[in-house]
Amino acid sequence: MKKNALPNSQQKRKLLFDKRFPRERIISYGDLFLREGRLNDAAELFVKASHKEGLEHLKELAIEEGDSFLYEVASKGSGEGGGPKGWETLGRNAMERGKFSHAVRAFRKGENADLLKAAEEALKEVVSVDKA
Repeated sequence: MKKNALPNSQQKRKLLFDKRFPRERIISYGDLFLREGRLNDAAELFVKASHKEGLEHLKELAIEEGDSFLYEVASKGSGEGGGPKGWETLGRNAMERGKFSHAVRAFRKGENADLLKAAEEALKEVVSVDKA
């Protein structure tokens, strides 16, 4: 792989499953994916390398952007599940951005029934409008 070039899918698979790659190399490719905005790819590599700092950064980005899937991967990978407060903040941010399915998922995970109901109603509105 060329230095500073994103690995293709086959090369990334090798990084994830070949035990010969040093942790630092996996992290450097994760950082490269992160800089290119490929957050899920970065998360996979950071999880593989047990890179807590990288995973914490991704958790913060996920909360900010209202991305429940990225937050879950980064939380599990860091060894710390997303707590109710993190899920609620993520859900509120998702609502503000119109990411209602992410909000529903976040409020469900955060076990906030009132906010979950509001997010489900907002999602129903969007889905019913799309069907019209």
